[in-house]
Order: sequence, then C-alpha cells, then structure tokens
Amino acid sequence: MPFIVAAGVAESAVPMGMNKNGNQSVAGGSSNVRLTDWVVRSGFGDTVISANHELVASGPATVTVKCRLEVSGDLSFNESRSFDVMLNNDPAKTFTSAVTSVIIPDTTLTLARGDRIWLRMTGSKFNSYHTTVAGGVNSYLYFSPS
Repeated sequence: MPFIVAAGVAESAVPMGMNKNGNQSVAGGSSNVRLTDWVVRSGFGDTVISANHELVASGPATVTVKCRLEVSGDLSFNESRSFDVMLNNDPAKTFTSAVTSVIIPDTTLTLARGDRIWLRMTGSKFNSYHTTVAGGVNSYLYFSPS
C-alpha cells in the first residue's frame, strides 16, 4: 500500500491594524497600564483583535510596527510619559515623550503565528496628573510585513 505524505506551507502574517476607540484615562502614579478599547483600522480588513486588546498574528513574518498616540494631561518639569510596544508579554520597544502627538519610531519584529502585539504606558509620576489617550484615527497601532 502506498504511503502519501502531504506537507503544507504556513501562511505568513497579513497586515493588521487598529485605532483607539474612545478616550482612556491613565491615572497619575500608575505604571504599565494596558491601552484598551480598539477597533479595526480602515484598510486592515483581516485584523484580529483579541479580547485582551491585542493584535494577533495570523502567521510567521518579519513586520514593521507603526504606532501613534494623541495624549493630553499635565506633566511636571522635565517629566515624560513612557510607552511600550509589547510582543506577547515583553517590551519590544520603549519610547518616552513629553509631547501630545506621540509617534513611536518604527519597530521591526519577527512574528510567529499567534504572537500578540499591544500597547501599555506609564503616565506622570504625580498622582494628581492623569493622562488621557484620545480615541480616533490619530491613535493607532498597526503592522505590515517588511
């Protein structure tokens, strides 16, 4: 009896993107706060957003991650906010900024199927200075194969 072996090729990751849906307040004195409430970004119809507010890779690929956030809130003198692009549970890129239009430099990542990309931030160190991350098309996270 003949023996047949069938081998498949893993489908590579498709581009995925999401926009912040509504404003999110990050309390002063808090750190490593997950940014939540996202919707599929226009032009990224194959996007999968998990219940934990993460993009979930559909397959392996080397990708370029792009991120921009509109934020507001007071900071003390010489203080900045910190933002992390997360790959699964580890920071892949950390960026600090004191401006209101935060553009995190492009991040190149090598993904496997099921890898999760998400955002977290640390706001002001002062309890009375909260940060608001604005929703809309100017607050986004997306990736495309490189």
